[in-house]
Amino acid sequence: MITSFRRFTVAACVTAISACAGSSESTAEAEDGVLDGPEVCGPPVHLATLPAELHEASGVARDPRRADLFWAHNDSGNDPELYAIDLEGNVLRVVPIVGATARDLEDLAIGPCPGGACLYLADIGDNLAVHSSVSVHRLPLPSLPDPQGALEVDTPPVEPEASWRLVYEDGARDAESLAVDAERSELIVISKGRNREIALYSARIADLHDGSTEPDTLRRIGRLPLPIGVNSGQFVTAADLSPDATTLAVRSYTTLYQFAWTGSATFDSTRASGWASLIAAREAQGEGMTWDVTGETLILVSEGRRGIAPSVSLIRCRPEQRASE
Repeated sequence: MITSFRRFTVAACVTAISACAGSSESTAEAEDGVLDGPEVCGPPVHLATLPAELHEASGVARDPRRADLFWAHNDSGNDPELYAIDLEGNVLRVVPIVGATARDLEDLAIGPCPGGACLYLADIGDNLAVHSSVSVHRLPLPSLPDPQGALEVDTPPVEPEASWRLVYEDGARDAESLAVDAERSELIVISKGRNREIALYSARIADLHDGSTEPDTLRRIGRLPLPIGVNSGQFVTAADLSPDATTLAVRSYTTLYQFAWTGSATFDSTRASGWASLIAAREAQGEGMTWDVTGETLILVSEGRRGIAPSVSLIRCRPEQRASE
């Protein structure tokens, strides 16, 4: 399957030279295959720039209560806060996070909790793969912002209703991608690819120990056969499950992939069922992604970099099951 993506990898490199600098191995190997699976999404659409306070926008998750509302957060080195944003790039509310680790916050997902729906905050970044454990925190959904759109900054903080310390069963990994399978009550973590392999891990939420001194284990489920080589533009930076838990979307800096999903126990890592280029979104460094409440559209957020502002974009995609027909 790796060879089936290589020709597309070269095309992405031609379009995004800065992201693919030094990718001679991918270029040399590109002529022995073509991309399997259809292009399942339309072109991405750049919607708006984000304000400066989200200059390192890293994770984003839909709010199930309002179709036009999303929660985002910054990467490491910033205050742990949630930002309520809309698709015009407006920040509607800033909510401090207290009582949670914030070493390297990388992703945010929506998932189940005793009260209905919660946000899952992933403190899983580890560029050098040296940390003995990582953390995921389950946060209650903050109260909805003013429907009139006025910015609210003096808001009560949120704190975790559960916090889990996790270790990978095969050693430390750098990861930026968290998804929550609400149908099967599982955490899904995908490694970034710094060791030239993208691996998928899972843990049953019911088996996790809140606040335990002993970490729980992320089980290795399989490998995602995506084109890495030496091309850092294809590092995996976000993932999300569709609201009906049938489609796993995985993004790199330049490409979106879709996988049919029927749970980690039956995961088939042989190939992606479809793909789409994200180049047209004009992202400085695309780091976040979430399905909207309909499961038809993915929302993308990007850090700002090299004078390019952080941004929010969208890409309309067919559900995986239709894409494979």
